[in-house]
Amino acid sequence: MDIAVVTGPASLVGGEAVRVFATRFDLVVGLGDRPRRQQPPNFRSHPVDLRDLAAVTGVLRDYGSDVRLVVHTAAHPGGDRGEELPSFETAALGTVNLLEAVRQHAPDAVFALESTVEVYGDVPNALPLVETPTRWELDPGHPWHEHGVDESMGLDRADRAFPAVPVLAADLTAQDHARRLGMNVGVFRAGTVVGAEGRLGLLPTLVRDAVRGVPFTIRGHGGKQVRDVLDAADLVEMFWHFYRNPRPGAVYHAGGGRDRAGSVLEIIAEYEHLTGREVRFDYDPEPGYADVRWWLTDTGRFRRDYPLWRPTRGLTDLLAAAHRYWSGVPKVVLDRGIGAGVE
Repeated sequence: MDIAVVTGPASLVGGEAVRVFATRFDLVVGLGDRPRRQQPPNFRSHPVDLRDLAAVTGVLRDYGSDVRLVVHTAAHPGGDRGEELPSFETAALGTVNLLEAVRQHAPDAVFALESTVEVYGDVPNALPLVETPTRWELDPGHPWHEHGVDESMGLDRADRAFPAVPVLAADLTAQDHARRLGMNVGVFRAGTVVGAEGRLGLLPTLVRDAVRGVPFTIRGHGGKQVRDVLDAADLVEMFWHFYRNPRPGAVYHAGGGRDRAGSVLEIIAEYEHLTGREVRFDYDPEPGYADVRWWLTDTGRFRRDYPLWRPTRGLTDLLAAAHRYWSGVPKVVLDRGIGAGVE
């Protein structure tokens, strides 16, 4: 039997991984919160706390060497949300526990860690940026201008939003298990990952507020901060390619690149053009802690190693999908803010 283990099956990326891998493995095992939506018949939920080493080890022991792939969604959504200690422990200690359980009971399994580009903190703000009427842009003479930031960006001397700190610990721990202990671990530092049913982050918040008819809040940088977006399904396909031909210890950036990027102001304009709906917004001049003005993700390293992978959906398609989803959510649920969608 071939088994895939997915942590955070109730999250955006975890839920997409369950959906995709249920068609490619005999069994998909979920660790963590039980998903609200109906799951495939070959999905089995184990609502264990990743901080509980005995519980995590027990699950991996039960399935043993039949586990072929582990997808660990350690990354937190963006934003300085002031997480308390349990969330720190879930990302940092939970990753250590999961790695050790896999090493002991499924040592040949491939382990894909979803990290985040937020591990770099505010380092990108030191890049030579140019302000235009609608966006911040990297100096055209800089080597990262066309394709975005690659994996050589440094991690030191950075301010970070609190949720990024335990993910950095998880990121480095996973690399260490590959380099020192020979595990088939790959680290995927994801940028802005989106999906139609996502409820956290720029796109879903913008669309949900627009559908509700309430003002969307732009935080700092004149609304000119730039992000690229990647469909959660495309990120899961990166995990799949890595599983088919793992490169232990590899660190990859995961994002949409320049063709799937825009500033907050540009994304608002695109949504208005797409829907004919005016977006009301408020402006808070104070940006989020360690928020960066410009980020484009260079996926060149991954595409060189796995040339058959390409992002499939563009920014307009992703906005349209989010609009269709949130337009179909009952108003009473919309007004609760977090009563629908997935993280």
